[in-house]
Amino acid sequence: MTIPTLYPGAIRGSHWYGDTYEGDLMTPNVLCLHTTEGTNVDDYAHGSNAPTLTAGPDFGAKRFTIYQHFALNRSARALENHPGGVETNTLNVIQLELIGTCDPVHKTAWGKLRAGVDYIYWPDAPEWAYDALAELIAWIHTNIGVPLTGPGKWLAYPSSYGGTNARMSFAEWEAFKGICGHQHVPENVHGDPGNLPFAEILAKAKALVGNGGSSTKPVPKPTAPPAFPGRQYFGTGKTNKYIKQLGERLVQKGFGTHYRVGPSEEWGPADRLNVRDFQHSRPELRGDADGLPGPLTWRLLFS
Repeated sequence: MTIPTLYPGAIRGSHWYGDTYEGDLMTPNVLCLHTTEGTNVDDYAHGSNAPTLTAGPDFGAKRFTIYQHFALNRSARALENHPGGVETNTLNVIQLELIGTCDPVHKTAWGKLRAGVDYIYWPDAPEWAYDALAELIAWIHTNIGVPLTGPGKWLAYPSSYGGTNARMSFAEWEAFKGICGHQHVPENVHGDPGNLPFAEILAKAKALVGNGGSSTKPVPKPTAPPAFPGRQYFGTGKTNKYIKQLGERLVQKGFGTHYRVGPSEEWGPADRLNVRDFQHSRPELRGDADGLPGPLTWRLLFS
């Protein structure tokens, strides 16, 4: 099986740390689930302790926004990996952070935020969130080959913290293939993602791929990018719907840092700076990073 290095549609941009920390090449056979214990995508100390992917809830669309930090065939950095001990980060594991919490302190509310509306309490998440996680797991199984199996014991936080009977021994970890939580990994003490309803999520993933989780269901092809409207719609003094469409896509891709309020139909300096940041991120565009979208910039941005 040829392992894809990128998850389709994932946002990279400023969230990509693969150029700073290359990581070890690997053939993944494990997926490790974490919870961020926060409500927004983190910068993970500028990538020094980042996972492979972060999944954030889009409550309006009832789906995930996926951020990719490292290639799928390179080791990530979200696990404790002690010198002289068992390999964790580099032992063929894809690491997925789920934005939200497993701490029952935030089961219903987090300050003024409401669980299931503003953030996810993962042991009792909305059903659509479990569906989205199952879809992601099914894709990883189909395209990378991580088995649809895992531990039967997922302890509730905070009793999942530390050296529990759910945590694998070194030998168990080295032999393991499948899906586990941070709470199962040796040399680690974290207890996330808590008592996730793993059996339910796994059943959903198996149903998606069919035959008990052994088929190779093809991934839907991405939709074609919208037609490029023309250079004349962009630049100083221009106002139209295409400028806002461009800005919204830049934000989705992680290149909206120069907006103070958000994209609008009026072209401004932030639009040029954000476009230029995107152009600098792509080798195909670095020689023409003028901050104005042309056909190639548009196609790459919307693909």
